[in-house]
Amino acid sequence: MTQILSVFGYDEVVTAPNGREALEILRDAAKPFECLLFDVQMPQMNGIDLCEEVRNLPDYRFTPIIMVTAMVQKQYIDDAFEVGASDYVTKPFEFDDLKQRLADAHRLAEERKAAILAMEAFQDVQTVGREAHGFQLSDPVLLDAVSGFYGLAEFENYVRKIAVSHPLNASILAIKLEEVEQLFQESSAEVFRSTLASVGREIISATNGARSLATYWGNGVFLVVLDSGKLLDLQALGIRLEKLVRPTSGDGVPTNSISCRIGDIIPLRASTKLEAMHLIDKAVESADAPFQPMTLVS
Repeated sequence: MTQILSVFGYDEVVTAPNGREALEILRDAAKPFECLLFDVQMPQMNGIDLCEEVRNLPDYRFTPIIMVTAMVQKQYIDDAFEVGASDYVTKPFEFDDLKQRLADAHRLAEERKAAILAMEAFQDVQTVGREAHGFQLSDPVLLDAVSGFYGLAEFENYVRKIAVSHPLNASILAIKLEEVEQLFQESSAEVFRSTLASVGREIISATNGARSLATYWGNGVFLVVLDSGKLLDLQALGIRLEKLVRPTSGDGVPTNSISCRIGDIIPLRASTKLEAMHLIDKAVESADAPFQPMTLVS
């Protein structure tokens, strides 16, 4: 692997014989590493546990973590993304594919870091209006405070991996927050993000046991991957979401109920990564469909 990375132009590569030593190297490094590659199977501490530990280190909040492993089972993939992996590459792999994933992971990490830091800088702003948001309506706001929600880039990587490698094991569902344009225009950044978080938590609660990963896509659309074979009452989920109330900003903005639309359940079955991305688009497009009755995810 060191030789391969050298060919890609990564000359400063540090390796570790086991997970625990890797963690010590990361903790003691004078300068944080820019990208991390973990195998799932490692002595003393496996790559998934290592990934979880590393995400708790302040210097590695945004650092790309790519799992490079021979473990192809869905459970390993699920576990890796749930503890913070950015991508999952199975051996044997194409050199060009790995090179592109490294480049994409680094670019996306830098973009997310800039976006999150910008949003955090606006948290103390009390002004209501678009200028106080620090982000656009179409931006995939990271709901990192909501358990079960992940960045859009990681979510897309997960969908591509599952749809191609395990096409009979999952489906994707889109849920759209209605009148999101009005909410965005009338609310401060704090109220808008709080509303997204409220909807996100309700989605996770209502789909518990039938979900793997969720994300906020932007434009009021939430996406969730559902495990196949799980019974999901979409009508009940719609009712739960309708009972939510917009958080108040304390500045005169009216407090109204939240209305959402639930799209079709789209099976994650694809022969290529491009087809997998089209399934995400299909789910988003279906979010304007009426609520569906109780459905068995298959």
